[in-house]
Amino acid sequence: MKNLHFSQQHLLNETEHKVLSCILNAIEQGDTKINIRMIARQAYVSTTTVIKLAKKLGYQGYSDMIYSLRHSVDEEQKPAEGIELTSILDPVNEPAIDMFVELLLKHQNNCIFVIGLGFSTIASSYFMRRLATLGFLAYDGSPSDMMRREDTPSLCIFFSKSGETKDLINIAQCAKAAGHDIALITANGSSALADLSSPHLVIRSTGSVAYNVPDFFIGRTIILLEYILSKLVLYLH
Repeated sequence: MKNLHFSQQHLLNETEHKVLSCILNAIEQGDTKINIRMIARQAYVSTTTVIKLAKKLGYQGYSDMIYSLRHSVDEEQKPAEGIELTSILDPVNEPAIDMFVELLLKHQNNCIFVIGLGFSTIASSYFMRRLATLGFLAYDGSPSDMMRREDTPSLCIFFSKSGETKDLINIAQCAKAAGHDIALITANGSSALADLSSPHLVIRSTGSVAYNVPDFFIGRTIILLEYILSKLVLYLH
């Protein structure tokens, strides 16, 4: 994404864009020594072209560019430090968040089921699409819709404010009996769905279910999902 930002801001040509992509890829892969000749060789250009790119981007030279880009990438890859979890979760449970990430990694080669009903479909559909951008196969629905008995058990992620929706409880019970891992984002940590799930994350929310009362459950859930994804990306890289 950052190479696109630079391309738009500095009007890079195709060759310069390719050089920048090679540099950013090396940084993201954790290369500690990014030699200018290596970059030039990968991009099929001269070292002079690489230096000209550094000058065009406003750096003093190649080393200055590498240092600055590495710092910028490191900052982007940190979990969302600006998110104040105490305003989102009740209680804040970092081990449960880490377990959530571990389950996503465990099942990254399986179809992950993302399940919500009513307004919770906003969060479930959002998470399904965000997982897809990271290369995960996710399905916005019940595993019973497409799972065969001989298939490998996967991960079912439920979104339910009350945690007491009967249809979701039935799906969770069947999925658990079939060997699926169950995770839940809810506003009710003492619910039937919470008892079936490990982990479950509890969102701060009003107790009201009235439509004319502001409710931040979905909004806070989406912020939490972005926090989870920011941690997931670190492992994927």
